[in-house]
Amino acid sequence: MARDYLKDDLYFEKFLQDETARIEKYSKGIEMVIQQRGEHDDGVRVGYIILTGYHFAKLRALYSAGHSINEIRDFFLDVIEVLEKSWNGENYERMLWMLSIGVMLDVDNDQFDRLVALVRKYNVQDGLLEFLIKGKEQGDKTLRGELLYERPYAKLADVIGTPDKEEQLKKLKLYLEKYWYTGHSDSGWYDSHKHRDPIYSGYWSFESGAVAKILGLDDSSLKDVPYYPYDLVHYKN
Repeated sequence: MARDYLKDDLYFEKFLQDETARIEKYSKGIEMVIQQRGEHDDGVRVGYIILTGYHFAKLRALYSAGHSINEIRDFFLDVIEVLEKSWNGENYERMLWMLSIGVMLDVDNDQFDRLVALVRKYNVQDGLLEFLIKGKEQGDKTLRGELLYERPYAKLADVIGTPDKEEQLKKLKLYLEKYWYTGHSDSGWYDSHKHRDPIYSGYWSFESGAVAKILGLDDSSLKDVPYYPYDLVHYKN
């Protein structure tokens, strides 16, 4: 049963079939180019960028469609592999999602460290990314440093900086209901559920779930709040 409420099971299963086919097609195409021109060819680089987009769409759609968290966890490793070949420090949102999902899934340190290595390689300085990294690695619950993107993440930083857990929960709920979606109006996926073509893979505030997990919040009141990835947060419960 789909976790998403904007599209039905049939939509997501068709979407996943198509996305899986695209991934297979581009993976084979990249292999051919590598054999013919070498792995440093520009076509290979572009191919991996496109392939990464398909992987992220499939990752979100797997959760939206209601697939098991174990299946998502397995595919998460595939996303890490393709991200290592395409990410150059510029697509902040993708790294935010990956670190957040890594926190919620409590992935092994060696897997999580591969993401951290990319952040360090490109010297990305961001308080929220560091909060996720330190929260996973050290159990640190403090946000330090500036945010690369104030909108909408300043509201999430306010959640983290609030000392009272009940107030944190209220502010997180407000972030989800009022600020998260509208704060991404400049993102390519915004309003994608209205598009005439089947490009919608789901709207999920993965960082909200990761923050709730790191802070140890009782998020039972958020279970049915749109955009909150409750099942990911409670994967190991």
